[in-house]
Amino acid sequence: MRLSRLFLPALALVAVAGCSFQGSVTDAGSGSSSSSSRTTTSSSAATSSSAAPVTSGSSAGGSSSGGSSSGSPAGSTTSGSGTTGRCHTADLAGSLQPGSPGAGQRYATVVLRNTSGRSCTIKGYGGIGLVNASGAALPTHQNRVSPSPTTVTLRPGGSASSQLHWAAVPGTGDSTSGDCQPTPGALQVIPPDETAPLSIPWTQGPVCEAGTIDQQPYAAG
Repeated sequence: MRLSRLFLPALALVAVAGCSFQGSVTDAGSGSSSSSSRTTTSSSAATSSSAAPVTSGSSAGGSSSGGSSSGSPAGSTTSGSGTTGRCHTADLAGSLQPGSPGAGQRYATVVLRNTSGRSCTIKGYGGIGLVNASGAALPTHQNRVSPSPTTVTLRPGGSASSQLHWAAVPGTGDSTSGDCQPTPGALQVIPPDETAPLSIPWTQGPVCEAGTIDQQPYAAG
């Protein structure tokens, strides 16, 4: 009886942690990043360096070398080292900027802006997950693509961006009639090495190929 009292809170915590969104992650350089064959890891409520989902207005992998690069946008620099602490979800505001569509292809850019009064760093991909208008999880497959991640230092007001790409025509795992997938209401984004998400409104329509989104690592700007 005493053992059951000890285990029940732990089981409840696992249940809550596993229900934030559903999906999988394919890492760049894993050797199996094709849409037809993927090595995936669970993307529910783990830290975003190894898993995937942003709340607008609140609110990793890879290595780099060398010093600050020239030509970085105002408020952000790219560096291989430093002592500035990482950006936490509460330090950041998220937004989504639509890109120019192609034939059956869609593009957008996730932008994370430092709204805190201190400088902080971002490195890697973080996590992403689609949800519907009610906040229920939708299928999401995060495919992390090149280039290699670098550390981006965000001064107050500075921003970092990550490029997204997905298909707008039905593919493997999609419905053969009507929309290929349910229409998302928001994109949940977890900044690199964080666990709390930001929620950004999604107005880009369904994400085909079972919710597969190619994501580049965050870069300055």
